[in-house]
Amino acid sequence: MPLYSGLPELSGEGLLANSISAAADRAAAVHHNNFRFLNESVDYGNQPDWHDFNRSHLWRFHLHYFDYLTDLLIWSKSSQTAKAHTAYKSLIVSWIDGNPPFKGDGWHPYTISVRLVNWLNAAIYFDSSTAANDESFSRRLLSSMYEQARALSADLEFDVRGNHLIKNLRALLFIAPVFEGGEFEKWIQKSLGFLEKEVAEQILADGGHFERSPGYHLVVLKDILEIAVWMQRNLTAPPGWLDEALRRMLEYLATIRGPNNQVPLLKDTAWGSAVEPADLLAAGAIYFGDAAFKISEDCGIYPFLLFGRSGWNRFKNWPVSRRSRIFTVLEDIGHYVIKDNPKGDYLILDAGKPCPDYLPAHAHADMFSYEFAANGQRVVVDSGVYEYSAGSWRDYFRSTRAHNTLAVEGADQSEIWDSFRVARRARPGRVTWQSDDGNYALVQGSHDGYCRLSVPVVHRRTIVWQKQCFLLIVDEVLGKGKTSASSYLHLNPELTFKPLAESVWKIKGCRMPIWLTAFEPSSHSISKGQKEPFCQGWYSEAFGQIEPNEVLALHKKNILPFCFGYVISMDDPASASYLKKSGDIAEIVVAHKHQTYCLKIGSDKVSYSQ
Repeated sequence: MPLYSGLPELSGEGLLANSISAAADRAAAVHHNNFRFLNESVDYGNQPDWHDFNRSHLWRFHLHYFDYLTDLLIWSKSSQTAKAHTAYKSLIVSWIDGNPPFKGDGWHPYTISVRLVNWLNAAIYFDSSTAANDESFSRRLLSSMYEQARALSADLEFDVRGNHLIKNLRALLFIAPVFEGGEFEKWIQKSLGFLEKEVAEQILADGGHFERSPGYHLVVLKDILEIAVWMQRNLTAPPGWLDEALRRMLEYLATIRGPNNQVPLLKDTAWGSAVEPADLLAAGAIYFGDAAFKISEDCGIYPFLLFGRSGWNRFKNWPVSRRSRIFTVLEDIGHYVIKDNPKGDYLILDAGKPCPDYLPAHAHADMFSYEFAANGQRVVVDSGVYEYSAGSWRDYFRSTRAHNTLAVEGADQSEIWDSFRVARRARPGRVTWQSDDGNYALVQGSHDGYCRLSVPVVHRRTIVWQKQCFLLIVDEVLGKGKTSASSYLHLNPELTFKPLAESVWKIKGCRMPIWLTAFEPSSHSISKGQKEPFCQGWYSEAFGQIEPNEVLALHKKNILPFCFGYVISMDDPASASYLKKSGDIAEIVVAHKHQTYCLKIGSDKVSYSQ
């Protein structure tokens, strides 16, 4: 049975009219060899240039993926069957002619893995209705798929592992039932054996993917969901360990989603590069028959393709899940989440290790960075990821100064280099979490990323969220000697800082009044769209898209140890003061709306009271 069992029912589906129309527009462009990836369009005229070195490596990979065949399939259901089939056939013939075996990007095991599944999904529909008139093409297609599959089976990405290896195994599991013989049975058994080991390592106990990038969590979640559906329809019932991991991944996604059901832009996450979170959760809800994963009434085209009208109808009859948990500790991945859904307030803090020890590709120097939203509006944002090509932009978006955390002596917490490499890495210490009946939460952690500097120091950060009142950020730089540090805060590009007094700003453009008050800085600076002497104040929520945003940097230079920070307050301004008590105890007092709140920090304990 096909993966896209809902495709025959798609024509005339009114509730998906906008999605169908958008797919048809993209397919019509592809029919004319006009391709758009990473927000960059290229018109090739008569035939694609499969080896276009004027494009980035990642762009060329997308050309070889053939993801656009899904748009052609959708287009074929809207009275354009002939044009869609012509484009499908001509593109595959062009690829086979232009990519002799084992040469170029098209024979990379990752591009093979993505393309094989796309070719198979398209062939099931296009060739089933045209094979009698096109036997020569069908034989050539099958021969190429066999050759690619054999090349993949001999070159699984054990050097990379991670999401790449899962993509390889998905392709072998999909393609093996197409052929007959003992060789293909071995592919299935080998792939399932490797998959079980990889899932056990890559999917953490709290459901997060071990590369710690929400964007790649979406990619791996889709792969595992599709493996489960494909096995259920074509091989055997999915094993329990696969379903159990899939359920954990769905729970994690439901937990971390922020405003507009988007994932936070932590590490290498770019919106629009994977199936939308709500659609993945809808597909998971239908697969498990579990309305707990229905987070909105929207059910996009992806779950409809997977499960058709019957799945759609079941989904539509379920109520939207009203998740009421305010605090969630995802200790294995190191994400701490606060959601006050009725008020639209949201916070996610990344206090986990930068990456798996052997897989640094998507790591950023971003420990203790966070995203914050108030009244459903993103206020403090991660800078995102603009491109993967090595250079100044890639360096900037992976740097510490591009995140809402603290840099010491201008250095990155972890030594980021090239496109996908990290040398010496910050290691997180013990993280402390406290909360009280949904009224407040406190999280504190430290890391040793700056112990490699000439004046070695430890960075310790304490965050306090007081419901509907304020967010307090306290940074301590611990050690001996003298050093300097800068704490960065990146605003949503829609917002700006308006100075009101020394170290006090109103954040303009917010849906509700919000202020920021700093305490104990030596100085401050605000940057926006800066390129020299270094990049600062840039935001990218999707590949190839970039815009300037305002970044506040609070600077401190002093004898160690020292402490400084800021408070973001709602509805009314807040004041914050720092007092050094006897021994190693420090006290930060916040005054807001005629209430006083006290945070006490010592070397081995932390407490908070009103």
